Amino acid sequence: MANDVTYQRDDFAKALPDWTLVDDICAGERVIKAKGTTYLPMPNPKDQSEANRARYQQYTDRAVFYNATGRTLQGLVGAVFRRAPTVDIPAGLEYLTSDANGNGVSIYQQSQSVVAAVLKSGRRGLLVDYPKTEGQTSKAEQQAGLVRASIVSYPANQIINWRTIKVGGVHRLGLVVIRESYEEVTSDGFGIEEKTQYRALKLIDGRYTVEIWRSGNTGTWVIHDTYTPLDGAGKAWDIIPFTFVGAENNDSSIDRSPLLDLANLNKAHYRNSADYEDSAFFVGQAQPWISGLTENWRDHMEKQGIYIGSRSPILLPDGGAFGFAQVEPNTLVKEAMDQKEKQMVALGARLIERGSAVKTATEAQAENESEHSVLSLVAENVSEAYTQAIQWVAQFQNVQADTEYKLNQDFAESNLDAQMLTALVNAWQSGRLPSSDLWANLRKHGVINAEKTDEAIREELDSEEPEPGLNDE
Repeated sequence: MANDVTYQRDDFAKALPDWTLVDDICAGERVIKAKGTTYLPMPNPKDQSEANRARYQQYTDRAVFYNATGRTLQGLVGAVFRRAPTVDIPAGLEYLTSDANGNGVSIYQQSQSVVAAVLKSGRRGLLVDYPKTEGQTSKAEQQAGLVRASIVSYPANQIINWRTIKVGGVHRLGLVVIRESYEEVTSDGFGIEEKTQYRALKLIDGRYTVEIWRSGNTGTWVIHDTYTPLDGAGKAWDIIPFTFVGAENNDSSIDRSPLLDLANLNKAHYRNSADYEDSAFFVGQAQPWISGLTENWRDHMEKQGIYIGSRSPILLPDGGAFGFAQVEPNTLVKEAMDQKEKQMVALGARLIERGSAVKTATEAQAENESEHSVLSLVAENVSEAYTQAIQWVAQFQNVQADTEYKLNQDFAESNLDAQMLTALVNAWQSGRLPSSDLWANLRKHGVINAEKTDEAIREELDSEEPEPGLNDE
């Protein structure tokens, strides 16, 4: 259909159910149970009676959702941010450390959510957004915060369409369409109504152009606003300042969700739990029984009532008997749950259960490297995307300097002991280790603030005066 800004790519539509599944599983029990039969099928779906629907509600209420996926996600993000990112942001861009997206979210906080999103969906988008300007921006406008570039993060399920084109020998994005929401105040001036719009990022004749599409009076989508962003020198951009962030690489193709297998297993574990809790409710309690009663004795006991307990003896006729029937434990469902928990551990759910087997240092190190290989790749991809985004921000702010934003990829606890520290310092003092390598090692192990650059450390050391008496004979 012509001018159909709502068009969704086939690969987007195919990936969307997987993204929804992982998002819901990570969100936890409230979201999972609210979606009812989506994640927990009704035992007798053909029976739509009120009694069966009430029975299903009880079946759902008793089920326990054990959120291994959500806890694994928290643990993985925590491992990346156990140490602060290495940040090299030049003067003039310091505002990114406190307000990267224009809504008060710092680049540190935003990158945490991006790492989590890539682990869940295998995909995220970063757009460097620019205000409308008529020409070159002044330093005064920038310092006053009147014109600033911002880094906006978009989830995978909002980036519905994209296309690459070949410019010279390089493939570049020629189109990106993002589904967004905006707010309108209701006619009474009190309420807020949320509506949908589409942001189309285009390269038109080599110039980056933004189109905002909204629903018109006839129900069709029309261009509400269009503009051509300019850089700090007042020139049009010849690229779309948007980058994908993936679990495998940062190209435009959709990467598989790193947590998808774990989420599917978590869903199956939830269904096992529903069956287990349901059977425990119906047959888990002991059932008292009496035999050898005559009809007269039966009627007498029904009239007087039967009380069970050590202070209430039960009088029975000759040959009568009393006892409890207890169902033998059915371990099949419980075994299925236990097996899935072990499988979730194997898939990366480290927060569920830690292995009790004793491992050598070599085995533990090899296991750790294998376990974090996907996480390391995600951290590297996010680092590269943010480094690129900061460079685009610098170009708008007329800042000429190298930039870097690098996330921690050392997920093991620091093994820098006193002996190793002494060896590093001795090598540096003897001239066998450059200062930059010493500082890099100390940053790696958390001895030096990871945000301090070599230049900052050198300036700090030069500005400090020696303690009185240290050089006295």
